[in-house]
This record gives sequence, C-alpha cells and structure tokens, in this order.
Amino acid sequence: MSSRQDKEFDKDANAQTEEQRLDSEIYKCQNCGNFLHYDPTSGKLKCDYCKTFQPVKVVESAVELPYRDDVEEEFESWQGVKSVKCKSCGAITVLPEYEVVVRCPFCNASNIVEAEQVGGLLPNGILPFRISKEEVPARYARWLKKKHIAPFKLKKEAQRQPCSGVYVPVFTFDSYCDSSYYIRYGRYYTETVGSGKNRHTVTRTKWYTDSGRITNFFNDVQVEASKSITQKNLRKLGGFDTDNSLEYHSQYMSGYSAERYDKGLDDSWGDAKEMMDKGMRSLIIAQYHADVVDYVEMNNLYTERTYKYVLVPIWVFNYTYAKKSYACIVNGRTGKVIGSYPKSVFKIGSIVLAIGAAVGLIAWLFLKYFI
Repeated sequence: MSSRQDKEFDKDANAQTEEQRLDSEIYKCQNCGNFLHYDPTSGKLKCDYCKTFQPVKVVESAVELPYRDDVEEEFESWQGVKSVKCKSCGAITVLPEYEVVVRCPFCNASNIVEAEQVGGLLPNGILPFRISKEEVPARYARWLKKKHIAPFKLKKEAQRQPCSGVYVPVFTFDSYCDSSYYIRYGRYYTETVGSGKNRHTVTRTKWYTDSGRITNFFNDVQVEASKSITQKNLRKLGGFDTDNSLEYHSQYMSGYSAERYDKGLDDSWGDAKEMMDKGMRSLIIAQYHADVVDYVEMNNLYTERTYKYVLVPIWVFNYTYAKKSYACIVNGRTGKVIGSYPKSVFKIGSIVLAIGAAVGLIAWLFLKYFI
C-alpha cells in the first residue's frame, strides 16, 4: 500500500472512529479521558479539565410526527440513561448512565433515589442550551436589580446553590382548524332622551347575530409536560423557539439532566386544544369589531394533527436568605429570569407611607382650595 493510500486509510479510519464516538452514549475527551459536556458558547463538546473542544455531530431539524389517538400506547425504552426520583418534590429526572446527581435540580433536596425506568414516548427533539452557566449570575443580578422591594442586602448575603442545567419536557402541536360558528354581539350607540333639565345622553347596545365559517393553522402550540414547570411559568419564561429544535441526540445531554414528562401526550393535546379553541374564538370576534359579545358557539374540527416531544433548556438554582429558601429559573435560550425573592418590610412600609403622604397632601390641597 502506498504512503498516499496509507494516509487516506488513516483519515477514513479516524473519521469512522470520530463518528462512532459521537454516536455513543458516553462522551470522553480524546486528550485526557475526562467526561465532556455540551458547551453553549462554542456549540461544541468541552473538557473542563484540559480545556479542549471537540465537534458535535451534525443532526437534522426535529420532525413533526403524526398525532393519532393510539400514539401514547407505544412503549420505547430510552437507552443510555437512568432515572432518579426526588422523594421531596416527586420529580423524575433522567440523566446519562455515567453521571451522578446528589441533589434534586428543582428543589435542592438530597433524598434522591434511583427509580425504575418508566416507559413512554422518547423525545424526538431537543433545543440545546444557548445561555452558558457562566452567564447566569449576571442575568440574575440584572433581574434582581429591578426588584425594588427586595432587601438591600439580598444580593450580598444570599447563599446561592450551584446552577443545574436541566432539559424539561414540552409537547408542541400543529393542527388545522375548521370552525363553523354562531355569534351574538353588540355595538354601543348613544341616544339623547328626556327634555328640559332632564335631557341627557344614554349609551345603549344594538345586538346582532351572525354565523359563518373560518379556518386557521396553529403552529407549535407549546404545552408544558413537566412536574416542575407550570404552563403559567412557561409563558413567563417567554416560551421557547421550538421551531428551531433539532433531532434528539444524546450529545446535547452530556453534562445535563432531563425531566421525564409528567403529563402525557393525550392530556397535553387536551390543553393545546383548549388554547386553540380560545384562539379561534378570538379570531371570530375580531371580525366583528364588537363592543360586547353575548356568546360564541363553535364547532371546531381539528385535522392534520402533528406533534413533537421536545426537551427545552432551563437553568435552575436555589438560594437561602434569612433561613428561608427561594428558587429561580433562567430560560436556557434567551436568559429570561423568573422566580421568587424575599420582600423587604422596611421598603414596603416606606412605599405605603409615601403613598399615604401623597394622598394626604392631595386631600389637604383639595380642602384648602376647592371647599
């Protein structure tokens, strides 16, 4: 074999080895053998020990899957991971088999036990972290700065726990909706009544009824399927750009954990349908420029339904202040922060006194100059 052929053979062999490594469930540094984690800043796998980077395998975009009534009955084993359960909050967390978790990423409790692998759907999409762990403190500080009734010493004295990067489950749904409807709505008008000193203007309502048909396409309606993140908090976090989700690959899980879905696909579709129904109602009402709506009766037919089961990224950290526990969540894509924080009694009292003083001044001026 010629030297040129040797080089090409070695190149092909190295490429094959790299491909096999990226397809495995364990990601180790080729230089020092330590575990790698997905680094949001570089978009590569990083070794914290020797500071080297290795590329990730290129994957396609996540694919919409047909939603049928029997989809949830399909069982698949999620290979290469193990499940642990928090005995305090009940969250079931999934993490790579080789990783160890000593505290719950959601409530920071230490009573973690290994759980039997729970059957169900496998994620077919993942949104990799875009905000790194190093960025979280600055995001939190900016968020806290806007909390005007937080104690002055909070930023300095709060005992923060290390951040945990967690993927939480979200189901997204696409669907066409064909709606036939009846509506009764009103528009205000004014009329002058009475005579002489009793002559005045009143506002009345003129009522109309109508019926029609309207169609709409809903794209990526997001429903939280987590035990730890409510739909309300999902909205507060600003949602996630699930249109950009990638085909699930374990490389993006390296260094992180994931929560198994607590709410199934069928129940999640029920929530999504409720949101779509509200959307259809709003679209119908918007056509009539109504001042008031008495009722809207709809017959909605949903067709060409598809779904994605996507893991979306959040940073979770807990902290204590004055012997009380608080928690914050950071959107792993946008950096938006939500959470709880202590309120300063002194600041609240000062605001109340200031408002009381302002009201008192206005009352004094009114009494002095107008009565």
